Amino acid sequence: TTTTNNNNNTPTRLQIPAAKLITPNAQPINPTGAGNAYAAAYAAAQSLGHCSQYKAACIATGVGAVVCEYNHLPPWEWSVMERICDAAREVSDGRRCME
Repeated sequence: TTTTNNNNNTPTRLQIPAAKLITPNAQPINPTGAGNAYAAAYAAAQSLGHCSQYKAACIATGVGAVVCEYNHLPPWEWSVMERICDAAREVSDGRRCME
C-alpha cells in the first residue's frame, strides 16, 4: 500500500507481509475475491477516521487471507472474525495492530 498522508505529502510505502494460511497445505483454497475483500476492508477501516493506514492494511490483509481459506465466501461468524483478528496481529510485525 502506498500512501501520502505525511507532513510533506511525499509517498510513504507500507509493507505488510502475507498472513499464513490455515489450510491443509498452507496454500489458498480459492483466492477468488481476496483482492476485492482486501480493498473493501482497507477502505472501510480508513473511512472510520480513527484507524491508521498501517492498522487498516493489517486488518485488510487478515480479511484477504481468510477469504483464501474457503471454497466460497467465508461464513461471517465469530470464529471467522477471530481468525481475521489473529491474521491481522500476525502481520503487524510486533506493532499494536488491533486494539
